[in-house]
Amino acid sequence: MITYANSADRIPINLTNTPLDGMVKTSVPLAKGLLYDIHQSLLMANGQVIDCGAKVLATWPDKSVKWLHLSFTAPSSDDGESDDDELTLTLEKKADANLISRLSGFHYESNNSQTTVSNSHYTFTLNHENGQFSITPSANENCDANPITGELTLLDASEQECAISSCRVSSITTPNLLDASIFTLSLQVMVNYKTAVNVSKSGISSRFEFHFDSAQSDIQLDITLHNSKAAVHTGGSWDLGDPNSFQFSEFSLSLHSSEDLQGTSSLSYQLDRNAHWQTPQELPTSIFQHSSGGKNWQSPVHLDHQQKIPFDVKGYIVEQQGKQIFSGERAAPQISWVNGLNLAVADFWQKFPSAITIYPQTICLGLFPKQDNKQYELQGGEKSTHSIYFGVKNAPNGAYFFTDGNYAKPHISQYAHTDIPLYTEFQQVNGELQSLINNGLHSQRNFFEKREMLDEYGWRNFGDIYADHETAEHQDDSIFVSHYNNQYDPIYGFLRQFILSNDQQWFTLADDLAKHVMDIDIYHTKDDKDEYNGGLFWHTDHYLQAFTSSHRSYSKHQGKGAYQDHAGGGGPGGQHCYTSGLTLYYLLTGNQRAKEAVLTLTNWITYVYEGGNTCFELLLALKNRHVPGLKNHFNGQYPLDRGTANYINALLDSYVLTTDDTLLRRVEHIIQHTVHPNEDITLRNLENIEETWFYTVFLQSVVRYLDIKRANNELNQEFYYARDCLMHFAHWMHNHEYMYLDKPDILEYPNDTWTAQDLRKAHVLSAAYYYANKTDNALLEKAKYFEHEVATRLALSDTKTYTRIMVLLMQNDGPTHYYENLPLEQTFVTVNPNWAKPKGESNSVIGQVFTAFCKRLLALSISNEVNWLKKRLG
Repeated sequence: MITYANSADRIPINLTNTPLDGMVKTSVPLAKGLLYDIHQSLLMANGQVIDCGAKVLATWPDKSVKWLHLSFTAPSSDDGESDDDELTLTLEKKADANLISRLSGFHYESNNSQTTVSNSHYTFTLNHENGQFSITPSANENCDANPITGELTLLDASEQECAISSCRVSSITTPNLLDASIFTLSLQVMVNYKTAVNVSKSGISSRFEFHFDSAQSDIQLDITLHNSKAAVHTGGSWDLGDPNSFQFSEFSLSLHSSEDLQGTSSLSYQLDRNAHWQTPQELPTSIFQHSSGGKNWQSPVHLDHQQKIPFDVKGYIVEQQGKQIFSGERAAPQISWVNGLNLAVADFWQKFPSAITIYPQTICLGLFPKQDNKQYELQGGEKSTHSIYFGVKNAPNGAYFFTDGNYAKPHISQYAHTDIPLYTEFQQVNGELQSLINNGLHSQRNFFEKREMLDEYGWRNFGDIYADHETAEHQDDSIFVSHYNNQYDPIYGFLRQFILSNDQQWFTLADDLAKHVMDIDIYHTKDDKDEYNGGLFWHTDHYLQAFTSSHRSYSKHQGKGAYQDHAGGGGPGGQHCYTSGLTLYYLLTGNQRAKEAVLTLTNWITYVYEGGNTCFELLLALKNRHVPGLKNHFNGQYPLDRGTANYINALLDSYVLTTDDTLLRRVEHIIQHTVHPNEDITLRNLENIEETWFYTVFLQSVVRYLDIKRANNELNQEFYYARDCLMHFAHWMHNHEYMYLDKPDILEYPNDTWTAQDLRKAHVLSAAYYYANKTDNALLEKAKYFEHEVATRLALSDTKTYTRIMVLLMQNDGPTHYYENLPLEQTFVTVNPNWAKPKGESNSVIGQVFTAFCKRLLALSISNEVNWLKKRLG
């Protein structure tokens, strides 16, 4: 339970599945104005002060803490049980200024050449020149203080080692609430490589982060390999084999010891946590995971650039001196090595190929292990991340402390204190929609089973979701490969279900997907067109297989004309941008990469709609000014669609993370240049469902803006402009909207995805009911009608477990009951029927064009003009 300066404020935190003395991390959302200085707080368990690291992840506009991330060791319970433990924790105002941590703490030193971290368990040293490191366990009666040294090896396609061209080191510390000493420490190392082909700028880099915790003897290492080059994507196709892909033969971490362990009992391994420990009889011994080992291990999801599956072994093989001694399906090995050092690689089989090779004085962790006559391909703008755990203690299973699912959560009511639209306060646990959503874990086509159906494994695939709804027209039993790429934000949906249910499986799905999206689905380059750089790749093109496009939508093998207005090529686009799940993931985990991803996506989608400052770009905008989905740069009007909604949501998510008030001003500008409270809605042609259905997505983003302004108590003119726009469209919806499938003849593909999309209407109408001071019951009744019809019809549908339908339900469930039961804390003014016309509406087209070009000419840069042309004619 957490207590603040006012001792009446107490927040229960439940610890679940927590091993005794295991590390626990959790985030707590706090009400505005409750806590300003974390150093005036303490964490308590059972009335006793305990050590705890605390980091502020987000603040309210008044600078009080909005999200607080806590790290601590789970205290031992009285009965000694380790499963499903529930402890009471209290964060209290510090009463004793002389409190001192019971932990030995870190000794941390850094200079230009090296960084040293030490505690009672080990001494860690990092070389700033080359990123090499050493771990020296502290000497005791069980082991000597012999150092373990580590180095990364990257071999190019010709098996030549890539030399390091630069190495930069930075650090982040988290204070102990008890005495402000360092509780956690992260060291980040950025390494750039030069290759035999590109000795100056190869575009290849690695980022590895060491995570230390003063309360634990374990060290976590996250290693990311990155190709920052832009893909060539000829003809708008993004197939493997692109000229700017990085071909390489090995990426591994080698650990060396001065002690020869050949024939000793100091070295042992187990193939998974339930297997017995065994000592290798001969060295070298290798454990090599070649494929997933699942029922569909040879799925076409694994096609390489030659349209071949690049492996022929099911599961893993254990070899000693080159001879096979054992084989199996899925390995999760752990190594117990010299001086009690335990090693484990996270997701060893899931991110195949993976290998661990044990030599007399070296252990090689093959993140991309060397294989005869085989190469790996890292596409332009693609990343791959692996996590390694070091358990520096003389006890088996030590490294599994980091890989266990330790988690804690405050009570669900606490999540009301956040500006993420969770709608959890009045959620119906046994509601009609919730029973459908539960199929995501408990049906025969649950999300974990979908992984097996496609074999969504391997370093590039793991974490993504099978887009099985695309198989509806597939005629045979062969595997139809289609990737989902986070459409409609299943990261958010999974995390919301985790908060609601406390079921760790939902978090596992979100965690795996978020890590996949951050590495694979986001285009990590600055060298392509600005409207592509940093963008989110679309899902696999509708009704077509991925072939060799991997997770990049379009393949040259797909063909043209698959559906109405089929583009058959392209790149990241604003209609596919989802940031709320990554924002929530950051706030729940403190994962800095997620915050970086949100800000990157926001910068990208800003360019998609606002453009840059070149005249050539403005000429293209003049040509395209009437193209649906694009902003008109001459009258300033934004399209009424989901792309603009995604843009608003990205700005709002960035606002949640940064509290930068200019982001709200930008949202207000967009709303005011998209809709008007007094506009003639009949001119929108909303009866043309195929072309206009996504206006409801835009209105949902307006609702979120209103919720944030209401939480900030900023009920100003901009607020009421947006509110009146909502009311204007909501009344039209009440009179004209119906269930989409009630008129199937006007739809190209009348399937139950449309039924799931109907749930958006309930969101908009119920919010309008609330912002009309809960006086217009007709709006609420229409919202309930849509929600009930969606639940009833989908319950009878054979396709209710399709991925897209499930994700839409998770994304849009909750608002109706929330707005019905949310108390009115203020009375909103009545709708204004006489809003002024939008600025510039009366200006002539010639005047608008002349003004726009004059502004560009005043900021003319020849280099920018040339660069813009080169990236498009290149």
